[in-house]
Amino acid sequence: MRSSLRPLATAILFAFSDLSLAHPVMAETDPAAEGNGAIPNINALSAQYLPAYSRIVDGLSWAGHVDSEIFSNYSGGVRRGSEPNIVGQFGLEYDTRKAELWRGGKLTFSVMGIYSGGVQPGYSGDIQTASNIWAPSALRIYDAAYRQRFTHWLNARIGITDINYYFDVTGNALQLVNSSFGINPTLTANVPGTATFPYSGLGAMVGVHGAMWSSKAGVFQGDPQHRGSAFERGYMALWEGGIHWGEKGDDDPDNDADDYGKYILKIGAWRYEQPHPDLPGLSPSTAGVYAVAEGNWEVPGDRDLGAFVQMGGAPQDFNPVPWYLGVGLRLGHPFPGRRDDSLSIGMARAWLRSGPVAAGLGVEAGAVHAAETAYEITYAAKLSPHLTLQPDIQYITHPGGMEPNATVGILRLHIEFF
Repeated sequence: MRSSLRPLATAILFAFSDLSLAHPVMAETDPAAEGNGAIPNINALSAQYLPAYSRIVDGLSWAGHVDSEIFSNYSGGVRRGSEPNIVGQFGLEYDTRKAELWRGGKLTFSVMGIYSGGVQPGYSGDIQTASNIWAPSALRIYDAAYRQRFTHWLNARIGITDINYYFDVTGNALQLVNSSFGINPTLTANVPGTATFPYSGLGAMVGVHGAMWSSKAGVFQGDPQHRGSAFERGYMALWEGGIHWGEKGDDDPDNDADDYGKYILKIGAWRYEQPHPDLPGLSPSTAGVYAVAEGNWEVPGDRDLGAFVQMGGAPQDFNPVPWYLGVGLRLGHPFPGRRDDSLSIGMARAWLRSGPVAAGLGVEAGAVHAAETAYEITYAAKLSPHLTLQPDIQYITHPGGMEPNATVGILRLHIEFF
């Protein structure tokens, strides 16, 4: 076998295993390892979590990072207290063109480890999940997919992946820590069996784009805790279309995220089909829509200002979160001498349907408020090329629809390797 093919073959072999099943300590705390156990209702980690890849040899690159944080609920919510959370991810990328094999091929592979010191909803009690890295402790293969670009405007992907890498991505919101800024809670709060953090899943997608437009569609398994069952236990189908205009200096219109352009407008629709709604923790069949609008400007002082609006809807009467609205701003280079720092503020409001929420909590419907709203401000201070410190504060009204207003603080340290 050619030496340049060995890393590719190795990654393919790994793709047919799952580390959460091979690691008994992690498997004990991973609900997915319990077979038919309920899937935690967790919103997703922000898109494309790995940092930029660094070259090892021609065609093969790697990336790695660790995020560690102290999450504290200072007041309100369920109870006061603190807990540590840690997420690490290591990934490989194999580019067939750079390896001088064929054009347009790329294989990605990554492993993710999660450690949680407690159950975050047991502190803040919020549906939207204040920290986007909180999840039950686990160790698993997170990404094992192959992408083929057929022309400069057509590409396809198949394998294990996270839908939020490619759908419902809001670039200007990715620094914010509340999970709703990563992916719409009308999707994740209503459909626990979504192929996104902490359970990526099997799927396939195809995308096309031009200089000012993009469109993509995909189908992913509906119960990602059973990867081997493929689509026998339900599926999630998504479509997203967007228009992009204006040019930014760092634009790459050939990327898979379709986040190029000074101004971005995207709309999407999804359909979740579950033939076995009696399975623990899984939603019945449902559907929804979402939209994202973003703008980017240069402002005095060599600063970059970004703004965003997110919206979502899943109005079926059994969905606990029928509507969502998120808005925010991101300011790059906020202070002289801190060119790589950034400051973000945001508001995430999830409307609640009292009947389903009350049924899940075992309370009277009249005790549930109409909405949960999180207000967030966060600052990312780049201490070195590989080290970022990020303090974050959130004020959450009516967590879970019935808890006292909560004040949450998070101090996160981000470390990039290679």
